[in-house]
Amino acid sequence: MKRLFAIAAACAALALPAARAADAIASDISDMWWNASESGWGMNATQQANILFITLYVYSADAKAHWFVAPDMVGDLSNPSAPSFAFGGTLYETTGPVFSAAFNPVAVNARAVGAAQFTYTPPLAGTLVYTVDGVTVTKQLRRETWAVNDPSGTYAASLVTRSNTCSPAVTTTKSLGTATITLANNLFTLATSGATPTDNCTFSGTYSQEGRMGASTGNFTCSLSGTGPYTLSEIEAGTHGFLAAITATVQGCPVYGHLSGTRTTVP
Repeated sequence: MKRLFAIAAACAALALPAARAADAIASDISDMWWNASESGWGMNATQQANILFITLYVYSADAKAHWFVAPDMVGDLSNPSAPSFAFGGTLYETTGPVFSAAFNPVAVNARAVGAAQFTYTPPLAGTLVYTVDGVTVTKQLRRETWAVNDPSGTYAASLVTRSNTCSPAVTTTKSLGTATITLANNLFTLATSGATPTDNCTFSGTYSQEGRMGASTGNFTCSLSGTGPYTLSEIEAGTHGFLAAITATVQGCPVYGHLSGTRTTVP
């Protein structure tokens, strides 16, 4: 694969601008992507900074498995609040040695067949347009879910928010103390304790997931902040903690921002 990437990247460098340092983006594109009405083919996407590497697993005219790669799709991430982000680059068809024999990297070849563009609409949807030897294909894709990524656990949590209507442009950072998340039967609960100043909160709502991104919508109750609706989106959980985007109405003021937590247990 390193040789494949080297071949493709060398070709792509002739046509694409140099990669630039990435600014913040609404969410990571990396995932399995598909069209639910066309089960049987799909796209694998991996993002590093402002570069997207996609692999298309499709079929050739003889109905046999075929794949294409676009290893150097450059995206402009200079406006993290943009409604969509476009990544584009050269698409390659690859050939190489048979899998059942000793693998010889020298025998791997990449032929430029056209171009690929993926327009990402955070956090769950995208449009793929690619061309192979003059034939253009357009597909509407969404993240593909394999299993629930359970965020249950205990975390040291914090909340960063701002509002466009109440004290606009003022960002507030708040420690939530210890947050305990539970998920059972698609019911999500996040309960906090030990915040300073004391403002213990409970968020309760439904949970859903597409690809690696979870979401929860419901209501919260806080000892000082009162009650109101909330939506958590782009929920990601792993060994070290969790991340989520949040929108809520706090004491009549609509806010948006980030909710995150570091696991309080270390294996």
